[in-house]
Amino acid sequence: MGKLNKNSSVPLYQQLIDEIKSQITQGDLKEGDKIPTEVELSEIYNVSRITIRKAIELLVEDEILIKRQGIGTFVAAKKLNRNMNGFMGFSQSCLAEGRRPGTQLMKADLADPTLNDKESLNLAENEKVIRIIRLRFIDDYPVMLEENHFPTKYAFLFGKNLNSSLYQILNEAGIYMSRGVKQFGICYANDLEAESLNVKKGTALLMVKDVSYDKEGIPIHTCKSIINPERYKFIVTTTS
Repeated sequence: MGKLNKNSSVPLYQQLIDEIKSQITQGDLKEGDKIPTEVELSEIYNVSRITIRKAIELLVEDEILIKRQGIGTFVAAKKLNRNMNGFMGFSQSCLAEGRRPGTQLMKADLADPTLNDKESLNLAENEKVIRIIRLRFIDDYPVMLEENHFPTKYAFLFGKNLNSSLYQILNEAGIYMSRGVKQFGICYANDLEAESLNVKKGTALLMVKDVSYDKEGIPIHTCKSIINPERYKFIVTTTS
């Protein structure tokens, strides 16, 4: 580990921030690694615990480190920044940030519509929905359990590679998303979600419910996504 320069005009806490960032960049500290305690860092760098605490708090605020109550402070997982201003799919968002997307198809079948499907998809009486459940990965880490429901006119999807981008499949068929409505909430991992996302049962997760429409305002699909927020971040830009 490097030493801090007490004669520098750069504050000691900022030097420590830069030192920890450098260790992460160089691979000396990896995602999920536990960093030394405040007492240990104070001894290593010969600075006060107040300096250590300020540096750690700022690194946590920037989501570079993460504190786990009663356990310690760890190097945070690098999150995917998903921009909500426009229709960029999961795969495209990953590739845009130099990340590697992955998909595991878990189920594709006909299912009874939910109440939300009936209200949102303009279904015919007794019409079922095409249900596509997929587990999404970033750099081999599972981050999202996604369930899409389509009206049966999209039955051609059954003949496609559903481990690839659904948006790309739809675009190749001349179907483009133009508008969407999202609802955000919190849920707690059930058995399937915990196993799929590699978290403990009862872990707080982000739940996003979508309805997407084409340029004519015709609904294309509903989607429910259960997301591990330690690896995923939504960005929304607002204007006056």
